[in-house]
Amino acid sequence: MQEPHSNLTEIKLKGLYIHIPFCNQKCPYCDFFSILGRPISFEEYLNAVLKEIELYRDIYNFDLQTVYLGGGTPSVVPPKLYDTFFSELSKIVDLSKVEEITIEVNPESYSKEDFKQLLEIGVNRISIGVQSFLEKNLKVLGRKHTVKDSLRTIENASKVGFENISVDLIWGLPKQTKEDLQEEFKILKDLSVVHLSAYLLTVYEETPLSQLVEKGFFKLPSEERIEELYYTLLEETEKLHFERYEISNFSKGGNYRSKHNLLYWRSEPFLGVGAGAWSFDGTKRWSNLKNLTRYVELLKRDALPVERMIELNERELFKEKLIMALRTTEGVPKEWIEKKLPPEVVKEYFRPTEGGKNLAFNEKGFLVSNFLLAELID
Repeated sequence: MQEPHSNLTEIKLKGLYIHIPFCNQKCPYCDFFSILGRPISFEEYLNAVLKEIELYRDIYNFDLQTVYLGGGTPSVVPPKLYDTFFSELSKIVDLSKVEEITIEVNPESYSKEDFKQLLEIGVNRISIGVQSFLEKNLKVLGRKHTVKDSLRTIENASKVGFENISVDLIWGLPKQTKEDLQEEFKILKDLSVVHLSAYLLTVYEETPLSQLVEKGFFKLPSEERIEELYYTLLEETEKLHFERYEISNFSKGGNYRSKHNLLYWRSEPFLGVGAGAWSFDGTKRWSNLKNLTRYVELLKRDALPVERMIELNERELFKEKLIMALRTTEGVPKEWIEKKLPPEVVKEYFRPTEGGKNLAFNEKGFLVSNFLLAELID
């Protein structure tokens, strides 16, 4: 592991994550920080975010390769406000080396004209929260948009010139069958989508979904059904030439992999700004407070809105790097695995990568990755 930096200006922040917490609805399964309503205006919030970046400019070096607008729902903000935001951002940090600018979009949010404005601003990657192409699944997930909304949004983004379009799908729903999942891919097959994030439905504490599960109103699939759906997912992605590069992410060729998320999985330094955002500089992680009014007030006083700071020692950094890297198909140096697990376990759940220097989970390994990671970091 690298020695902790003694001089923070030596650290080069490669990614910029901007959290847009505003939402029109709170999805029952979501555990990201988001708010309903508008305690402050979009303009006031974005100005505070710019101020936060300006304060960090005096602490760190910026060598930005990616910018990511996540949420919340970034697409509740009109594109004209992002136009002003990026114009001001370019005066604070150098954006000339940025290869990828992503915005998360809800299917019911943006029109074709909105997408055209985003393209003109410099956004070159759209991530659409489709979640399902089946109406019955959208109802189970508590989503307000329709399948038609999703199809129209993908079509509009493609028509104005977006090539790098990603969609999110959630699988592992109650009563979901292998045939249901196959139907999703029959629809996906004919769309201009080059990246897929396919997430197993996860129940997070303190979400409405967790309460429904506890009360018995929401029954998750059995382990056997999850395994059947998992291998169906892999079969269907392969048919459509989506290559897996991370536990839940697939792309049509290396050019369409999420460059921003790869920074996370490779443990590269990044800055997260906005209320509730997390950052990592190579030796520590920190998070911002989640009160919007307080967030803005602090920045008006030139004070950073940090709520929690976690200093990581060498052992903790090693564990984090191991966990994050094993999410990917790149894997980790093989000695990291071989010194912790019996040869028969390595043979069953891992495969060689990077010319034999690394080991990564195979398909069976990804399915039981939580158990294997627990053994590796014990």
